[in-house]
Amino acid sequence: MEIRLIPHAEIDKVKWNSCVHYATNGNVFGYKWYLDTIAKEWDGLIEGDYESVLPLFLTERKDLLEQPPLLREAGIYSINLLSHRRVNAFLDAIPNQYENISIRLNEGIHLTESSGFSVEAKNNYQLLLLEPYTVLSAKYSPDLMRFLKSNDKKKLLPSSNVKPEKIAGLFKDNSPDTPENNYAFHAYQRIMYNALHRGWGATFGVMDQHKDLLSAAFFIYSQGRVMQLVAATTPQGEQMNAYDYLIDNFLQSHAGRPLVMDFNTAEAYPKRFGARHNEFLTLQKGTIPKPLLAPVKKKPSWKFW
Repeated sequence: MEIRLIPHAEIDKVKWNSCVHYATNGNVFGYKWYLDTIAKEWDGLIEGDYESVLPLFLTERKDLLEQPPLLREAGIYSINLLSHRRVNAFLDAIPNQYENISIRLNEGIHLTESSGFSVEAKNNYQLLLLEPYTVLSAKYSPDLMRFLKSNDKKKLLPSSNVKPEKIAGLFKDNSPDTPENNYAFHAYQRIMYNALHRGWGATFGVMDQHKDLLSAAFFIYSQGRVMQLVAATTPQGEQMNAYDYLIDNFLQSHAGRPLVMDFNTAEAYPKRFGARHNEFLTLQKGTIPKPLLAPVKKKPSWKFW
């Protein structure tokens, strides 16, 4: 198979997006608009006429390739079978100058070992929404059910059409004050507005009786999934279980639809809603700096990839 390294400026946007859209393992992370939103410089490894693609994220270090924050996985999209042979062919096609590499492969790629790379399984939590709400809610944890039946629930109000700035601000106000989270504050807004522009985005929020926002989340619809991009909750909202109420409202409005809810987190918190973990693989080679982005302190404490 022919695999070429194509500089970013020469990538055919339509063909790239088409590959991601029709890939057997496609997701929102692979679209060019998403990659351009979070990464300053990236090139692409491309098989044939964009039958398979892999973005390579450049860094200030000339010997380092590392996927950026806010990107859980974006490793090899293909309309063909992602066999061990194809996956290893892409890994072998990475230029030799990159001695230090970190790649998170998409779900559905199975690889027990690869020459020169360590392979580690990571978790992400998902929930199939095809069943009626009564069936979905029957899988809730006992403590979640107790809250939903309590009078405390009556103190919360749903909120729709929360602006991206408000959601990003809620994230920033309830996260450590670091340059990394300041980056996320701006990047989230770019992603949210790009998704809304395409008709792919939706916001959900929860207020108290004084109309103060307690919890908010942004969701992106793509490839039969609805992915939670970001969720944030105030300390008061945490005490009032506002996020639980938000997700319950979301599930009520989406139950019975042929969608998979992607919580986009390694934390086990979504298990209380009946979500199950799905594995994907991280490949590493050489020395990799510690993760750029710190997790949110307040619950839900999402782990960024």
